[in-house]
Amino acid sequence: MIQQKNNTQDKILPTESTLHSLIAMGQVEAVQQLLDVHPELKYRIENGQLVDMVTGAALWLKKFITEDEDTLIMKADAMKLAKVNDEVLITGETGTGKELIARAMIGDRAGTFARINCAAMPAELVESELFGHTAGAFTGAMSSKKGLILSAQDGVMFLDEIGDLPLSTQAKLLNVLQPIDGKRYIRPVGAADEKEISCRFVCATNHNIRDMVDKNLFRKDLYARISTFELHIKPLRERKRDIVPIVITLGDLLKMPVKAKEFIAKYEEAMMNSEIDLSLNVRSLEQALKRYSVLGKI
Repeated sequence: MIQQKNNTQDKILPTESTLHSLIAMGQVEAVQQLLDVHPELKYRIENGQLVDMVTGAALWLKKFITEDEDTLIMKADAMKLAKVNDEVLITGETGTGKELIARAMIGDRAGTFARINCAAMPAELVESELFGHTAGAFTGAMSSKKGLILSAQDGVMFLDEIGDLPLSTQAKLLNVLQPIDGKRYIRPVGAADEKEISCRFVCATNHNIRDMVDKNLFRKDLYARISTFELHIKPLRERKRDIVPIVITLGDLLKMPVKAKEFIAKYEEAMMNSEIDLSLNVRSLEQALKRYSVLGKI
């Protein structure tokens, strides 16, 4: 193991591999303590940019706050799934934390986490964004583009809101997900040759995909491919014990812990009795807390 020295304190620092080993063993608190003492461990410089060194599932799952029994089981399942390469479908309402769980799926992979919101991307651009394109492939393609799937080599390609993926692109994605001799390939738009890929695919949606399949709005074969493992996140109205811990955490993140405590004291009963709109789940809580911090009311 190569050891690094802190020039200012002349102390031996743990290496990146040591941090990942601790994460793999579930020693999340030990890693956090090291980062608190040596914040310089958090990042390394690569190609002139700061790159997060600590990517493991344990640290991402720690950010997902819950005391709900079913949701704790979901988190335990997510930890197991971070160690395999199969596709995972994450379902749940807007603001329930689907992206946090998706980011945990990076596990100890060496690659990066790439994300596309299928609902926010115009249908005619989704294919180019995912698969890349060659120069001149279509009007406006002045140069070649790598594409998100290739950017996520050895990492995770996260397809957020996959229920909004156009049917034409669904067919092409299905071809990508079907291995040939154990390998997967993509063909950039306008390219003659295929390129081998090695990323893991994780999908999320707030739609009822089964219902969409029945209505021929989503391909049945694609749904079968992406849903071998499915993680469902319950809405906050079904796990009210999580509301106060989440508000406290939001207060810390937004640097308003005192306002968060005042907010809880004033509105806890209303939140527990569903008198406050939680339709956006954690986002609803964040909006209400921000309004209270500025206006003194929600």
